[in-house]
Amino acid sequence: MKIGITGANGFVGAALCRYFYKKGHEIIAIGSRENPSQHLLKIAKYIQADITGTIAEIDADVCIHTAAFSSDTDNYKSLILGNVEGTLNVVEAAKNCRLFVHISSSSVYQFKTHPVMENEASIQSDLSDYGETKLLAEDIVELDIPDHQKRLILRPRAIYGIGDRVLLPRLLSLVKGKFLLCPFKKNTQSSLTHVDNIGYAIELFIEQKDQPQLQIFNITDEKPYILRELALECTSAVEKRKLVPLSFPASLMKVILLLNSNSGIANTISKPVLRSIRNNSVLDISRIKKELKYKPS
Repeated sequence: MKIGITGANGFVGAALCRYFYKKGHEIIAIGSRENPSQHLLKIAKYIQADITGTIAEIDADVCIHTAAFSSDTDNYKSLILGNVEGTLNVVEAAKNCRLFVHISSSSVYQFKTHPVMENEASIQSDLSDYGETKLLAEDIVELDIPDHQKRLILRPRAIYGIGDRVLLPRLLSLVKGKFLLCPFKKNTQSSLTHVDNIGYAIELFIEQKDQPQLQIFNITDEKPYILRELALECTSAVEKRKLVPLSFPASLMKVILLLNSNSGIANTISKPVLRSIRNNSVLDISRIKKELKYKPS
């Protein structure tokens, strides 16, 4: 099967290129970078394209759209251009593909005390600019689906794995000497999504005999994690020494962010990130388990 993947130079896009190449598929990697990694070129045909402009037709059976603007420092105009208009351009370029997969985000939710379900995403919620533009991008994917095409929207939470450029670096920036600075509440839980579980879910979607025209799923690992325990375990493993957790109140973290301190912490943890690590952020994955028979590693 021929699979086109946008955002192929990014963490998720590159990981999915490797995942489906190992499964024996022909990969068309689409990215904006002029000189992609040699590792990517060994496993894929590379097409340079900027999703914020017109894209040539994607000649593939499946299009997986991972490209997005996701930096905490991107302004709203840039996010609209990359996430909303960019998605519109990719949908148009992939109009002849049999299957279309859109990688969205758990940022489309305002998390609550219970695991959130797919129908709880709302533009009326207090979303970040990124979350709002990802939900608007979903609206585009849901509209005007050609009769010959089936579409899937996946909403992962905090994607990690080989090639991760965000989560582990952020954790490691909280290591100060023998201490791990812990803005996490003691029992705060969060869902996380290993990037290979995204590949696995897409594989299940492709193999379905009778796909509905549109499916929307939360996607995570099997169970949520306790952030404080996970952060301490991961950083201690990387540092190869037992770190001492050093807790501090949310009010202090907010002051640091407000002052835009150059300590490295404020530059690493934005307000949306702070909100997500101090409160439970758990996704309900019962729907994907039922409909796709999803059994995550």
